[in-house]
Amino acid sequence: MNEMTRMQKMLWIVALIIMALCFLVSAFMPQHRDIAHGIILGTGVSCLNVLYMAYKIRQVASAAAGERKKRVVGIGFGVRLATSILAVVLAVEFPAYFDEIAVMASLVTGQFLLLIIGIIFALQEK
Repeated sequence: MNEMTRMQKMLWIVALIIMALCFLVSAFMPQHRDIAHGIILGTGVSCLNVLYMAYKIRQVASAAAGERKKRVVGIGFGVRLATSILAVVLAVEFPAYFDEIAVMASLVTGQFLLLIIGIIFALQEK
């Protein structure tokens, strides 16, 4: 298992733990249900964006290594931007279910988790 796969696996484990904790908050504290649902939505979209970015990086790397003859063409940033905008639009359209600020704040969860996981993995190699 290469380093990128290990980091992705750890990212999903931590993100699912965060989402599970938010589901518990949602179940036991109904007054904060919209905030917990917003964090769940934002974290899920953020981790999906990280997964898509890793997929595009693998495509570019294999094209640069000469393993693929086909040129890598796509709208990687556009897809990630569109999914983030869709999450915010869902929060704006359904304010009873999702808190807008919680969704927007948690859209960076995947990137921060990836940074922290990368630092932990780098410290473990020493």
